[in-house]
Amino acid sequence: MRVPIESSEAADYARYQLCKLAAAATVDIRAAPGSEDRSLWGSGFLVAPEWVLTCAHVFVHPDGWRRGTAPGELIGVVVGGRTVPGRVEYSMPSPDSTAARMGRDPEVRDETFAEAVMQVGPDLALVRLLPVRAEAAGVGAPAGEARYGLPPAAMFGAQTGAQTGPQPGVQAGTQPVARPPAGSEPVWLGDRYDDFLDQAVLLSAPGRAGAGSEDVDAALLSAEFAGRNGQQILLGTPTPIRRGASGGPVLHLGRGEVVGVVKARYRSGTGGGTAVSLDELHALSDEHLLPGATGLGPEPYRELMRLHDAWHWHRHHGIDDERTSWTDLQRALGPARFGAWGALDRLSALWRLADLPAPRDPEVVERLVHQVLDIQGRPLGARRLRDWRDGHGLLHRHAAPERALRDMLLYLKLVAREAAADIGAGSDAGAGTAVGSLESWVAERAGELPPRQRQEIRAVRRAPVSVLVTFDKLPFLDPAAGSVPRYNWTVRRGYGKGEWEHVALDQSYAGGSFEEAEAHVLQALAPQLLGADAEAQTRVRLEVALPEERQAHPTYRWELPASGRATAARPPAGTVRPVVHRDAARAGPEPEPLWRDRWRRMSRAPRQRLVRAAPPGWGRGAGDGGVPVFCHALGDGSGRAAVVGQLLDEGTAVALWRAGGHRGEECGEDCAAYHEELAALLADGAGTVVRDLPGRLHEVRREALEAGRGCAADVILFYDDADDTIGAGG
Repeated sequence: MRVPIESSEAADYARYQLCKLAAAATVDIRAAPGSEDRSLWGSGFLVAPEWVLTCAHVFVHPDGWRRGTAPGELIGVVVGGRTVPGRVEYSMPSPDSTAARMGRDPEVRDETFAEAVMQVGPDLALVRLLPVRAEAAGVGAPAGEARYGLPPAAMFGAQTGAQTGPQPGVQAGTQPVARPPAGSEPVWLGDRYDDFLDQAVLLSAPGRAGAGSEDVDAALLSAEFAGRNGQQILLGTPTPIRRGASGGPVLHLGRGEVVGVVKARYRSGTGGGTAVSLDELHALSDEHLLPGATGLGPEPYRELMRLHDAWHWHRHHGIDDERTSWTDLQRALGPARFGAWGALDRLSALWRLADLPAPRDPEVVERLVHQVLDIQGRPLGARRLRDWRDGHGLLHRHAAPERALRDMLLYLKLVAREAAADIGAGSDAGAGTAVGSLESWVAERAGELPPRQRQEIRAVRRAPVSVLVTFDKLPFLDPAAGSVPRYNWTVRRGYGKGEWEHVALDQSYAGGSFEEAEAHVLQALAPQLLGADAEAQTRVRLEVALPEERQAHPTYRWELPASGRATAARPPAGTVRPVVHRDAARAGPEPEPLWRDRWRRMSRAPRQRLVRAAPPGWGRGAGDGGVPVFCHALGDGSGRAAVVGQLLDEGTAVALWRAGGHRGEECGEDCAAYHEELAALLADGAGTVVRDLPGRLHEVRREALEAGRGCAADVILFYDDADDTIGAGG
């Protein structure tokens, strides 16, 4: 899609300022500081804090030998007029492969070398800038290490809670306050890969150490898009591309973003050349990490983009920073070029996407884009969709501008649902907060949509995580049935954080006996569990909220069909999925303070401990992470008193008890064996935190039930999550 170039005075000034920012981010690449080799190897540009993107062939001499890529070897990078050390950490392809493709003829001529460079693909490399002493750098900063391309230190805190400890790559006791001079900051990397670039500017380093960032004109060369050759962008220029331009950025003037990396010029005397599309960067993986390099972790492309997006968000929203940001200038280029979805929306969305867990499969990203565009099965021509960010870029290419806001928000809501489904027990607590932050922002931004589109966004829900059955005891007895208690029941799907959907219920005035209510529940429950399993693509948890006198009922033995077939097997529910009990009386809209406090202290404990609950203390004083375990009967006698007096009235949120415990107050020899065996089973192989307990108990109970023996066969887990209240009205 061609991008119109705004011709207003404000837009022209914004393009000039963008060129200055891009020029300031463009660096010389040379031999290491102190080397006798003073020649210019090529150009590069900052793409994230301390990371420079360039071409792989820059590190091969025209004579064909490698340079700057041996283990432990450093290079020189001229940033803002001074040379700092750097290390080549990633190369695509490898240095040996690059050198082999470029040949080793010492008599190589300029045009032959340029043609040899064309054979190198994808021809990208990443350089890490290494810290230097601030006083040695001569920037007037306090003693310590100077880092390059860094925003304020707060940038390193996630949006969900700023990191206050030592910052990445910074030694304890030092302050990463030194910045590169003259605003040498990362460029904005575009995430859209259209077939037309229209007007662009090629940037190259000035080619001399000590040149200031104000020397903008010397680094610029206007260009026009001339076609494609695979993933190489063909460029037309009025004059030849200068020597040493390889590795410099291609700045799209209509969008204010970098879309490619200058690769090579055509043979001497002619204008034009080629550039590498940023699409090639998607292929970056740990296979491209050079020996001895520390790298960006197991997912380098994702981590690089996370650093890039987080840097630009904090740069734009910096409280103490009055400088113009890339986003400011992109907004000044003219009216939004993608409907109501503007540069600030993109900045906010990409920052929030950067904090989410990675997609479990690249196909998930393309599937969601297809769902948004309603074009299932039609190929979009995209490749290497490695991250949620890539789906945003793909929508920019295919969505209609008049539906842009709806499409982007729908995509983000679907991403949040997928990410929430992938957050399991033991996941980083910040992941759930990041999902919530994205959902809240989408809900707020959707207020500008028409009513029908707003409802479409609102209707997207997370995959269910549980199915809840609630037995509500009616506040009267039935004289005709001998004063037998009567019950209503409901079945609900749970989506976490107190979000429930009623799917079946009996709220009749007369209700029924517990046995009658249970029979009706079993009929209604099976299809709801199977449907929730299909939607979540896993076995969801079964939660049963019971009155206190029914807490010892063995719901884990409910026999439910394994499929919708008429002859389906009916295994006990406890062998198929986690089954937990909850308190039906805790039905208020907000958890009572004591329960909420006990739950949060329990859930935040680093490990759970099983604490034997016996008279007279009944497990009191177990402390954070202590889970009381009962072997007494809960239907009457001292066991019943403990449940009422301690567990429920005192706010206990997690406990274990036997479906058929002993009635006497004194424990026998079998009780000690029971407690020891249960503790060993639940601790085996787990470093179990409380949130892992339902899944862990399910595993050992399944084995016990299938074997027909073992203490776990008759254990009930009371697990009442105060962060996921069942709410009023059952």
